[in-house]
Amino acid sequence: MAAAVTDATHRVAVCGLWHLGSTAAAGLLTHGRAVVAYDPQEHLRAGAAAATPPTGEPGVGEVLRRGLREGRLRVADALAEWARNALCVLAYDSAVDADGGVDDARLAQAVAAFARHAPAGATLAVLSQVPAHTHVRWRRTLLAHRPDVNLVHIPENLRLGRAMDDFVAPARLVVGAEERCTAERTARSLFPRATPAYVTLTEAELVKHATNAYLGMCVSFGNELGWLAAHLGADPQVVARLLKADPRVADAAPLLPGAAFSGATLRRDLVALSRIGAKWGRPEFFDTVLTVNDRHAAFPLDLLGAELGNLKDRRIAVAGLTYKPGTATLRDSLPLRLVRTLLTDGAEVVAYDPVAEDLPDDVGARRAATLADAVRGADALLVAAALPELDGADWAGLRPAARLVVDGCGALDPAALSAAGWRCLGLHPRWQEVTGAHAAP
Repeated sequence: MAAAVTDATHRVAVCGLWHLGSTAAAGLLTHGRAVVAYDPQEHLRAGAAAATPPTGEPGVGEVLRRGLREGRLRVADALAEWARNALCVLAYDSAVDADGGVDDARLAQAVAAFARHAPAGATLAVLSQVPAHTHVRWRRTLLAHRPDVNLVHIPENLRLGRAMDDFVAPARLVVGAEERCTAERTARSLFPRATPAYVTLTEAELVKHATNAYLGMCVSFGNELGWLAAHLGADPQVVARLLKADPRVADAAPLLPGAAFSGATLRRDLVALSRIGAKWGRPEFFDTVLTVNDRHAAFPLDLLGAELGNLKDRRIAVAGLTYKPGTATLRDSLPLRLVRTLLTDGAEVVAYDPVAEDLPDDVGARRAATLADAVRGADALLVAAALPELDGADWAGLRPAARLVVDGCGALDPAALSAAGWRCLGLHPRWQEVTGAHAAP
């Protein structure tokens, strides 16, 4: 089987080995391809060589392990080694600047390496997240050096925790290229089980922006509606569920009120559209979605402060550390930002999340092995992510100093917690009883 890696007709080279790249490598192995994988970060190369992907994405490690055992996966040591292949996939999870826009020098470096080293007729398939019209600049680079190579853009839509399914059998596949034959050939090689929509490069880039901007808009709309419903004494969950029952509203749209969105994904595309809008005189809508989300992100701490006052020396238990429950990565996590703010305010924080990776060294919170350990002696519990372990919690048996819980993500049943003796603050009508919010006239 080892010879399969050297068979260029079945080989795909993947650049990037964090979430997107490691999933792409595993997905291509699932499709029977041989994979050459590269990342400039040594620890990510070592992780791939040991079949230990960085985010703990379900299914990825097992497939990488099988690929290594069968000789179909090889980890390259140099960018040029990646670029010398006939089909090169650019799969960095694009880094962002302080505002959330794409700012990643690795992308241009990879394109330049492809221009220098790719064989005649090679194809560069871009899965990385890039602003619309990036392909114009990259085509200029390629044409200046290698007019005989091809550029394809395939916007990824991998959901954390379900990425393997999304890659292997995508519900929607958009392939952008200048020539239809190039797009079809690339789609057959990378996504043989999908039925692609073939579009221009610009359209493919914009589809990515549009998808995530729409999802971010839905999250913010649901949270704002939930805020108003709670103040009026209505159940936000009931209102949102009945909204989604309307056939004109997508049932899968993320409209249930809960936490603000975090992670780089949605913000990156909203920022991209805001910047494009600023150029063409239409930035306000996307700016507003971002502003609304940033404001909503702070509401759990606002509730906590309103109830407890000064948080200095208060012991706060936090359930959930990652922005996607049941996953490991803390990258761009809202719960982690909340923990940092609590620590800055002088609180003692004990965090519970059985799957999350280790906290950064500069975060002085203690990790608890169980929810009971985290809550014991706490002045309040902040639920920052909808951990599946919360469903079976013995709320009556927990022993905090005060039975106060702030539901920051819509994970709890306030009636059940009330029956167990807890006061539950969050986006639900019982909030009125705690905060004194005005009832509807």
